[in-house]
Amino acid sequence: MKKSVKSLAVLLIFLMPLSAFAESWWSPDRVRVNLRVGGSTSEGGLGAINMKYKSDGYTAYGIADGTALATAAAEDKESARVNSGLSIHYIMEMGMLVGIHRYSTAYTTLVTQTGDWTAETISGDLSSGAIPAGAVVTLSGLSSTGSPLAVRKSEGFINFLDVGYFYDLADIVDGMSISGGIGLPLLGSGGSTKLVYGITGYTLNGGLYNESLTADSGSAMSYFVDYGYTFGIHEALLSLRNVSTKSSATVSQTKGLGKVLGKDKFESSGSSMSFFLGYGYIF
Repeated sequence: MKKSVKSLAVLLIFLMPLSAFAESWWSPDRVRVNLRVGGSTSEGGLGAINMKYKSDGYTAYGIADGTALATAAAEDKESARVNSGLSIHYIMEMGMLVGIHRYSTAYTTLVTQTGDWTAETISGDLSSGAIPAGAVVTLSGLSSTGSPLAVRKSEGFINFLDVGYFYDLADIVDGMSISGGIGLPLLGSGGSTKLVYGITGYTLNGGLYNESLTADSGSAMSYFVDYGYTFGIHEALLSLRNVSTKSSATVSQTKGLGKVLGKDKFESSGSSMSFFLGYGYIF
């Protein structure tokens, strides 16, 4: 069989079920496109942080490596954010709604020291209840309240499978409709977090100026409501959508963020409420 004949056969195989679909009672009645134009989001920063300066090389004095010698308060606060969202929905003749929503976000946080260093009481041949000689002086000269420590940049996307139901409100207001449903994170997602440290962060984290984190677990959910008003075969749309997310990344406690925080997990969560304007076309 020639290549052209094979191509025609494949085309017919696809076109036949599509033509039957177009005539079925559950075929699309209208298509809608919504674009995010505004909204609000929760703070992306971690908030208050308790930094730790840990011993390294004091084992000769009876002080185990990793012992906290001093602590200081810091804050991770959001400084910039860009959110976007796009939905494509099909409304079936029987009222079922199905479609896809792509949610994406990118934001930057600044980590700033909010308190001076405080010595920890430890035991060891040279400590006598205080930090070993020279440690306090080194830290005090290294940073103090107001010192910038790091910049954190996070970005990610989620593709939601939207399912819901369409209600025609023509009996109440001619041309009006309302639809709603949930978005399931089944169509792919991705994201990353990058940190750039200053000299203080470099000293505290074990010698890293840059660090990248990738989530190894997470969850998300979305809920939406669409309001429509028809003009013949055209439709104007106003939509509201809530998106909530959680993620977790495993980090090392010997270098990087995990060493500074004293944790083996970096966890973050967020939520947003957005409104959309859109256009619908009725078949």
